[in-house]
Amino acid sequence: MNREQFKSKMEALINSKENLTRTEKFLEGIKNSEVYLYGAGNAGAMTHQLLEKMDISVRGFIDKNSDEEKLYKNVKVLSPDNVKKYLTDKTYIIVSFLCDYNELKKFYKFLKELGVTNFCYFHDIYNLAIFTPYLINSKVKIEESREIFNESIQNQILKIADWLEDEESQSVYYNFFNGIINSDSSLFSVPNNAIQYFVEDIKFSKSYQRFIDCGAYDGDTALMLKKLKGKVEKVAYFEPEIKNFNKLVINTQNQEIADEEIYFPCGVWNKADVLKFNSGIQSSSSISEEGIAHIQCLSIDEALRGFCPTFIKMDIEGAEYKALLGAEKNIRAYTPDLAISIYHKIEDMWEIPYLIKQINPKYKFYLRCHGLHGMETILYATEAKL
Repeated sequence: MNREQFKSKMEALINSKENLTRTEKFLEGIKNSEVYLYGAGNAGAMTHQLLEKMDISVRGFIDKNSDEEKLYKNVKVLSPDNVKKYLTDKTYIIVSFLCDYNELKKFYKFLKELGVTNFCYFHDIYNLAIFTPYLINSKVKIEESREIFNESIQNQILKIADWLEDEESQSVYYNFFNGIINSDSSLFSVPNNAIQYFVEDIKFSKSYQRFIDCGAYDGDTALMLKKLKGKVEKVAYFEPEIKNFNKLVINTQNQEIADEEIYFPCGVWNKADVLKFNSGIQSSSSISEEGIAHIQCLSIDEALRGFCPTFIKMDIEGAEYKALLGAEKNIRAYTPDLAISIYHKIEDMWEIPYLIKQINPKYKFYLRCHGLHGMETILYATEAKL
């Protein structure tokens, strides 16, 4: 599909009045219900936060690791064994844990057997949070506007559509919006089988020789780098979660991944700062105002002067935009290849490519989806050769 055809297709999708009407009904249905979140993990916490912003109260969480004597997010955590006594005809259950299509189908069947008639997946809440004026500007009631996006956001979304380099990128972009807008997880792209961050059908202009790993987790990406590319010149690791950092050091030391390896037990941000941190499960820890811990954050420009990166990878749970601002000098000076996660916040889908293009207009863009439900959607950016 050529660029103009694709832009027209995207414009029709994001301006669909039918989608807006459906979303209005969905919103009203939840607002008039007794809402419970089935799952008290990271997805549950994020969903709870979104509902709070929408002035929708949550009656409680339902989780197998329950303790009804204690509160989480100021509400009870109920055991699945006891949940039946709390159910009424106004109960609305939001499935708040990550699962594949078959698992979700089975879980919906389980809820029906419990007698629950109103339920949805937590991705539906992202739809409410992003695709209505209600949360784009929380002071604007949904009935006062008939636009899903304001003009500025629409323009950015369509610009990104015009910048995508191949049909797979167009498909990932369209399907991501379509899946969220229609609250239908089956509409997201099927995961790409390529190894994440090492996609062979994208011709990168630089190399992996001076690699910055933001969100290094336990060293999984670095070990894959060694396996696929051999020993490189330099690798810089950023990982603020202390348990993950300790695993990172253990897993990568003595592996000869690079001639020089630099370890930062820090987050990545637009400047040096101490920020609140939510320590999540495995790789899902994140900078958050709701965090109870604090971490030191650094900017790439401050921490790695003279590093001259050829590749920057970021998977930092929603902090990517700020981290890119903190790498502005390096991105402008060296045009490193980029692999940036843009699925943690829906607005990252248009704001991050737009920011990169503002910093350095030499880039061209590709999108690949490596996980279910649009998860692990990565923006790959490389210098366009004249």
